[in-house]
Amino acid sequence: MSKKTHGKWLWSIVIALSAGFAGCNLFHPTDSHDADNGDPEALTLDGYLEFQKSNYDAARKFFNRALDADSGYSEAWIGLAKCVLNSQEGLNVFELMSYAQTSDENGKNGFLNMDDSKARTISQGIDSVMLYLNKFVARDTLGKTDKKVRFSDIADSYTILQLTKAALRIRNVQTEINSIIASNNSSMQVNLNSLNDLGDSLRPFLQDMASAAEAIKTSPESAAEIIKAYLPDSTRQELGDDFYADATVGLANTVIQLNDRAQTIDDDRTDVFFNFGNVIDDDGDGCVDEEIVDNYDNDGDGEIDEDARDYRVVVLVKNPTNWDEIIAEGKDAKTYDLTKAQVDSLNIIEKYETIDIDMNGKMASKDKNEWKYVIRDPDERDDKKNHRLKFAIDLKFPGKNLNDKIKNKELIRHDTDVNNIKYSLKKRKEMVGGCWVNYDEKEFLKWFEGRNAK
Repeated sequence: MSKKTHGKWLWSIVIALSAGFAGCNLFHPTDSHDADNGDPEALTLDGYLEFQKSNYDAARKFFNRALDADSGYSEAWIGLAKCVLNSQEGLNVFELMSYAQTSDENGKNGFLNMDDSKARTISQGIDSVMLYLNKFVARDTLGKTDKKVRFSDIADSYTILQLTKAALRIRNVQTEINSIIASNNSSMQVNLNSLNDLGDSLRPFLQDMASAAEAIKTSPESAAEIIKAYLPDSTRQELGDDFYADATVGLANTVIQLNDRAQTIDDDRTDVFFNFGNVIDDDGDGCVDEEIVDNYDNDGDGEIDEDARDYRVVVLVKNPTNWDEIIAEGKDAKTYDLTKAQVDSLNIIEKYETIDIDMNGKMASKDKNEWKYVIRDPDERDDKKNHRLKFAIDLKFPGKNLNDKIKNKELIRHDTDVNNIKYSLKKRKEMVGGCWVNYDEKEFLKWFEGRNAK
């Protein structure tokens, strides 16, 4: 994309934000007010008068006093956030979005090229603003404000701040947001494989992105324009403008789902759910990349989306853009969750031609049961609540309940020292079952290759 086109997108968003989307933009200065004394409204008006004069410290005192008098006074919360925002270096809409749009001769955008001190200053500045914004959003979500200003009124600004924070998170691994977001002509998707590289940055990155996602869902049409600025080449070429806002909501739901999982699983099990397509048994059931990231249990062990395959194997049901039918079914096209778009089938990509997922001695193209569902039709799968793949029809996972099954798998997956094996193949078949029943002693020893002894 040319710099001229980049600039066009950037300026259209900056101008729109400067005009004040939804009448309450954090980057847009407020109009002046006539002040009175003695109550939250008057204190807030005094605060805005000081804000107009760029007396941010004085303004913050008035806003804090207003909140002391009435913690649900929404205009005071927004005024406080504006003061903090305007007090921070480099936190204006044009500068923040220009980093997403500019790139050097190697194609790296401004977030990757800025020096560490600049990145640190912006990141700390955003944290300072979010300290107050998140308190406001939490109160708004619980209905504990006067509702004069709502989260939806500031969603555009909130999205910019959170996407900027996410971009700064991943700069540590020299990755760009638009390498994490993939698209086709039916949806936007998270490139799961790229999340493998984030390491310790994974959880905070997903948390920042999920916060942005909540704002995106609140105001999808205008948020879609902002997304275009941050992800200019990876999405817009594939999706038409009419579909873009809906696809953006789908992307938001995907990110929220991933973040919910990342924040709730035990630290020690992160690699079970966030090592995508690494062709290794991550969860200790003897199977290799057995699951699909589709929010369903594909192997019958009770867990969802663990030890997942490369996301590129998934073929979605043809573009669900027939919104007339969706609306006829009682679904709102603007809130339809594209992450629930059904998986049609699985495509065997080259990396899996030499991988035996269920360890029965047959690989990829020669073992179609590893790649076909028990129920072919996606609608019937949903109706019967059976999303199991054929290879898992006869798999057994001993244990009284899911916690027992997980406990046994955890013991097995941490038994990685081939020179000090605690659980024999026979014991693994008894404790976990799963694909271990297909191993012989030779394949059992191969399981330890490339693993770190613990």
